[in-house]
Amino acid sequence: MATYLFAWNPSLWNWPELAQDIRTLKRRGHFDTEWNSGRVRNIEIGSRAFLIRVGVPPKGLFGAGYTLTAPVPTTHWRPEKAAKGAMQQRLTLRLESLHPLPLITYDDLAVSPFKRFRWGVRSSGVRIPSTLAEAIEELWESRLAATVATGPKGSPRRARGRAAG
Repeated sequence: MATYLFAWNPSLWNWPELAQDIRTLKRRGHFDTEWNSGRVRNIEIGSRAFLIRVGVPPKGLFGAGYTLTAPVPTTHWRPEKAAKGAMQQRLTLRLESLHPLPLITYDDLAVSPFKRFRWGVRSSGVRIPSTLAEAIEELWESRLAATVATGPKGSPRRARGRAAG
C-alpha cells in the first residue's frame, strides 16, 4: 500500500477539539475523522496516512493511521471556496496515533534521506515515495517508542507500585 501525507495548517483551522480527540484515541485505541484529500481521487482503502502540521511552527508529523474509505467528492471545507462552487475529495482516516506536537519535526526531515522530499505540502493527499515511506515509518516507530518510555515533558516515567525490599 502507498503512504500519504494529510496536511493540517492551524492558521486555516485551529482544530479546537484536538486535545479531546487525543483523549478519545487514548481511550479507544483509535480515532476516526473525515479529512480532505485535496484533488486526489485514487487513494486506496488501507493506505498508510501521516498527518503533517504545516504553516505554523512547530511543523512536522504528529499523527498516523490508515485510510478507512476511498475519497469522495464534496463541497470544499472552506466557506469562501464552497461559495464559489469549489469541490474537494474527502475520506475517513483511522488515526492510531495523534499528538499535540510533532514527533518528527521539520529539522528531522531536513536530513538524508528525507531532505530530498518537499514536506511543506500545500494540500493533503500527497504520496510519499516508497523509498522514503519505509524510512519515515522506522523513524515514526522509534519516536513512538520514545514517547512511551518518557513522560509528557520528556522525563522518565516512574514505575507503578512499590519496590520490593
